Amino acid sequence: MCGIALVVHSDDATAMASIRRMNEAQRHRGPDGVGARALRAAGRTVALGHRRLAVQDVSEAGAQPMENPATGDWVVYNGELYNVAELREELGGAGAIFRGRSDTEVLLAAFARWGIACVDRLYGMFAFALYSATAKKLYVARDPLGIKPLYWAATRESVVVASELRAIVASGLVDCRIDKLGLESLLAYGAVASPRTMLEGVRLLAPGTWAEVDLALPGAPLLRHVRYWDFGATPQVAWSHETAATALRPALSASVRSHLVSDVPVAVFLSGGIDSTAIAALAAEARDGDIDTFTVRLAEDAAIDEAPIAERTARAFGSRHHEVALSERDALDLATQWLGSSDQPTLDGFNTYVISRAARQHGIVVALSGLGGDEMFGGYGAFREVPVLAALLGVGGRVSHRLPAPVIRRLVRSSEARAEKARDLLGLDPSVVSLCLWRRRLMSDAQMEALGLGASKSHWFLPPECDPTYGVPSNSAWATVRALETNLYMGNMLLRDADVFGMAHGLEIRVPLLDRRVVEAALGFARPAIDLRPRPNKPWLVAALDGRIPAELLQRPKSGFTLPLARWMRGPLREPFEARIDALATSGLVEGAGVWRVWKQFLRDAGGPGWSRAWMLAALGAWWMRSGLGAQGHVQSAASIA
Repeated sequence: MCGIALVVHSDDATAMASIRRMNEAQRHRGPDGVGARALRAAGRTVALGHRRLAVQDVSEAGAQPMENPATGDWVVYNGELYNVAELREELGGAGAIFRGRSDTEVLLAAFARWGIACVDRLYGMFAFALYSATAKKLYVARDPLGIKPLYWAATRESVVVASELRAIVASGLVDCRIDKLGLESLLAYGAVASPRTMLEGVRLLAPGTWAEVDLALPGAPLLRHVRYWDFGATPQVAWSHETAATALRPALSASVRSHLVSDVPVAVFLSGGIDSTAIAALAAEARDGDIDTFTVRLAEDAAIDEAPIAERTARAFGSRHHEVALSERDALDLATQWLGSSDQPTLDGFNTYVISRAARQHGIVVALSGLGGDEMFGGYGAFREVPVLAALLGVGGRVSHRLPAPVIRRLVRSSEARAEKARDLLGLDPSVVSLCLWRRRLMSDAQMEALGLGASKSHWFLPPECDPTYGVPSNSAWATVRALETNLYMGNMLLRDADVFGMAHGLEIRVPLLDRRVVEAALGFARPAIDLRPRPNKPWLVAALDGRIPAELLQRPKSGFTLPLARWMRGPLREPFEARIDALATSGLVEGAGVWRVWKQFLRDAGGPGWSRAWMLAALGAWWMRSGLGAQGHVQSAASIA
């Protein structure tokens, strides 16, 4: 796992100076080494930069930028290939010669044999920039689910690519201003909607996509984008316990086993939920119990503390279990550090930051997470509730025309925050997409209006390039929910935060439930739009694990790692958070009165969900305070945001 950087420019000195700044901005991603290389191609300089977190082949044979001496191709690569052993054997049989054991070398050999079509043979999480010496072309690519990020910007003079937004800014080659549509999507959903970012002109490469720059063409360099993996292309079969067990069991076992391959210490993040329990069980099975597990203990909040459950689970599998005690006293320092480590403002990720920090302090370099299980196997309430509600309400018209009056009165008499969101529901068309997006909305329409936002002219506050229905099968409400949760919530928030806040501590977070083998097996199952029969949570996953995990561990209701953030915001975090709220209110990015309206509503509404809106605004204020942005949202210093 690493941080990568690329600059295409006409001038050697400019390109290399930019790469050095970009490497420095991403130093937290790679504490084990740094590298840079400049190449000349068709009158342009291609400069490659790399920060190394040594995981596979920790020797100098794994250092980057890396060249294929047989072809003259160069690459900077971030990620892990989990079918690397099979690829190495196949490529070696075809004549490839390997000097070390890194998967970077295997990637170069795969490109030499199959060209950029090699991406469809890679099973892993990855983002890379590769220069083809023969074709005088540059290729950038990202894994099918977008586990690893890749930011890019193209100007009249240059192309800039990096693992983090702050490195793009540090290049000094991109004139960065706040992206109003990115800002809107952030406040509407808690994370900037891909492919937008917080800065104009900087984009995320779409998951499952490669792009090409033909350096031989005259004029400004342009990226040609090609989607090589389609979320909705997997053929579906009828679901049953037997098909789930047959398809999923081998995929899950192979995924976890391959995710454990490492030359550095590996652990498992363990909560009380099915997903992390499954990962821990399969990891213990693969290593005869020789694994470390980590969980957070909230001794002051027994009602939400999952540590006792995690401890019993770890004991059942025989792991070396570690508890990270987290108290209200710790909250101030940790929240301040978290706010300072974010690449873009986000609602989520504090929990990942806390547990990643603890694992790294114990010498762990790689951690396995259960992220993705809810999306692939239907763990969220939306999978059950949205199809039923859409069917009850029918098609056409507005929700308010179809709900009984007593239900409407109950909705709008709830807490302030819930009442505002309920009013938004009443104006919806009762489609699965609308209902699902409504459930994920953070700020209500009234709050967005008070903040002075509405540039997108979209009811959903999503930029036009963000298609929430990409890959959505029109004939399945359940599969529609899965696609939306995967593309928007998981893709825009969970995966991005796992990368940023794990790498903030130089920790690689792997997600076995999003291995391509597991994902394609899960996507192959069709499920009725409405299925009211009693089932355990995530029945496909439970069926595949039957007999391998004690039944009582599989029958738990959905749970996850949560923190008492609302209480902390009224306690030790109140003063520093109000300072960040004030900074945002006077920033000119949004209407100050609207900012204070959200904060005061949170303070009044002790039992409501308003804390998440206030938390989001404080996170945005913190990001703005250290960004170097002027009154008009313009970056005034190339190094400030880094």
